[in-house]
Amino acid sequence: MRRLLIANIALAVLLVVHIADHTVRQPAAGQLGLVASLPGLLGAVAVFVALVLVARGAPNAAQFAGVVGLLTAAGFVAVHLAPHWSMFSDPYADRHLDAGSWIEMLAALAGGLLVSYEALRVCRSQPLAPGARPPALQR
Repeated sequence: MRRLLIANIALAVLLVVHIADHTVRQPAAGQLGLVASLPGLLGAVAVFVALVLVARGAPNAAQFAGVVGLLTAAGFVAVHLAPHWSMFSDPYADRHLDAGSWIEMLAALAGGLLVSYEALRVCRSQPLAPGARPPALQR
């Protein structure tokens, strides 16, 4: 769980850096409006909830963190790497951003994948509860 906690902390820090980049270094991004920013805001809340759950060692914290990590990475791909597809899009390729913005965005995406990987490691290392059967054998 220690590695999962470290990965969650790293993702939270990278997300704060990403938010700061949007609000301080990219003034046009601040004009997206509340509705367009909602997926990012909800994602940030989910990342910090996952961090708290993992830090407390809550039951199913690894599963929750894994899902949040995957959704975070997918969100970065959908919002910043995919071509414009909706009001939630903010494709970096369409904007004149410096390398710093690209690096921090890609680092946050990688952080989401790292959290998912570490969560999977934790889930695989946990023994099944007594009397429980592996999911593939349940009907």
